[in-house]
Amino acid sequence: MYLGSEFHRYWSKCGHASVHPDDRAYLGEDVSTFELGISPWPFDGTLEQAKVVFCLANPSCGKVENKIKLNEMIEKQRSGEEALPYDFDVSFEEFYKRIVGPIDLPVEVLSKRVAVLNACPYSSPSMTAHQVRLASGLPSLWQAQKYLREVLIPRALTGNIYLIMIRRHTLWGVTPPEEAYGKLKVIKGRAINAVMGGELGVEIKQWLVSKGYVDWELPLNERGNPT
Repeated sequence: MYLGSEFHRYWSKCGHASVHPDDRAYLGEDVSTFELGISPWPFDGTLEQAKVVFCLANPSCGKVENKIKLNEMIEKQRSGEEALPYDFDVSFEEFYKRIVGPIDLPVEVLSKRVAVLNACPYSSPSMTAHQVRLASGLPSLWQAQKYLREVLIPRALTGNIYLIMIRRHTLWGVTPPEEAYGKLKVIKGRAINAVMGGELGVEIKQWLVSKGYVDWELPLNERGNPT
């Protein structure tokens, strides 16, 4: 297990529990508001090594029938050493393809360079207003916000990663700006489909390839001068 960051060490304390120990007292009986029997899933992919990070509200795993295998996979994901689990289930593959679609590279090529950070680690089909209110007081959400502010945003502002803020900006404590700041992109609205335009997707694709972060050769008409 990767334990190099405070955030990963925080999640290593969860073990096989269905709720992080710090959240249990706060949630109480309200834990049933989220999908029962699914382990907390704070992030997908190799968060520390990722060059593109999408910040979302919470995971959605309800379409997976085998919860035992699902939880085993989630616990491996929390190690911080696993690529995006796009091949675990058809619904996962479809989800990741929607997220990275504008980058126009195969999801298997991006699986070790893209990560997802969830504000709330507990699964639900779609986050309700009640769940948002509950999540806003979670100690684990505060840790996610802290990691965002202290690690990811500085990396984006210095050009080391692309940070794409997509959903539930209030949970992250950010306000969508009218203009993006460097490689920090705050996307207005809630839709997952086509969350970023083709222009931004091409920009990220050119950057990933030109820096050698992915093994892919751009056609001549797509080669630019990314910074």
